[in-house]
Amino acid sequence: MADKKKSDSTSLPYSPTMTQDYSWISDTARAVESIVLPKIISYIRSIAPRIADMHSEKPLVIADYGADDGVNSSEMFEKIIAQIRAVNPSLKIRLVYIDIADPDGFNKFWKTSRLAQLEGIEAEYIRRSFYEPFPEISGKLNIGFSSTSLHWLNTKTVKADFFQHPMCIQANQLANKERRKFVEKWRNDWRIFLHECAAELVEGGALFMANLANLGGDRWPASAGYNNIRDICQELQREGLLSKEELKAIFVPDYFATPQEMKALMNEADIKRILFLKSFEDMTVPCAYFTKSQNKLGDPEERARLATTLAHVVRAWSKSSVAIGLASNNKGMIEEIYSRLRDRFYANPCGLPYQYCMLEVVKRIQSP
Repeated sequence: MADKKKSDSTSLPYSPTMTQDYSWISDTARAVESIVLPKIISYIRSIAPRIADMHSEKPLVIADYGADDGVNSSEMFEKIIAQIRAVNPSLKIRLVYIDIADPDGFNKFWKTSRLAQLEGIEAEYIRRSFYEPFPEISGKLNIGFSSTSLHWLNTKTVKADFFQHPMCIQANQLANKERRKFVEKWRNDWRIFLHECAAELVEGGALFMANLANLGGDRWPASAGYNNIRDICQELQREGLLSKEELKAIFVPDYFATPQEMKALMNEADIKRILFLKSFEDMTVPCAYFTKSQNKLGDPEERARLATTLAHVVRAWSKSSVAIGLASNNKGMIEEIYSRLRDRFYANPCGLPYQYCMLEVVKRIQSP
């Protein structure tokens, strides 16, 4: 019975990671390339004289913060490298991939990657939170990139019970008063991230962030996925299949900031002193899967295919957080949760659009 289950989540390390589903279902995430790549190419052109003068033995460093296995940024990195090589064909390039995920995924990707076949390319996977220092690239980073990652909060600086709620599973579902502590946590985490990036960037180096954002109302990324899981968990608790403790402990430790919150932080004096916000824009990228299927939903097979894909998308970024909340003798409930999620998407197909804020941030050149 549910009242006999006790959640042991508060004693566990809270380090949510993406599952192996992520790369093959991230069409919507990869669509960000069409937005970010032109800005990066424009930046490369603006520093072409500097690139041309770089010594061929000293690598130009590019980092992917929150890279997962490296797949999603690979096509864009190929195009960036082509632009750099057009300016300085012999220049070595060092790619640094940063994430807390197991490096096995990256190692498998890199073995067969087209990037690995290019001359003068070296790659390194650093298994570490992007909120931590990276002395390996301190003062050496030329281009930093992050997509769909910086909404994750730093779980190492608070106790596990910080990420708990009796009814909701994510901060953006909460009323303003309850949400306040997550907003402040996001601000503090971002300040740390930006200061660490500033230490890693060379003067004039740039950071390109495609941040998932809250554009108001229900326009925050994958809100249908979060809301469905919340409702499913409440349903399971009413049925006696989840305890109240488990329902409280199932929580995804992220927060989607508003454009106003992002811009206000970038305008803080301590940040403005070292970093310059060169460009800022918000946008919505339609759900790639729903767009392909929306005119075929009368076909049961197509409807089922879409429902399965959407459930995989949500599972990829929420499974580890859900599992942490479940009691040790109830981990099998994971499959029931995502089976019900698939059924809900079949009954009510809906898109998972990505709302973004695109920030281009340049490290200021200090006066001598």
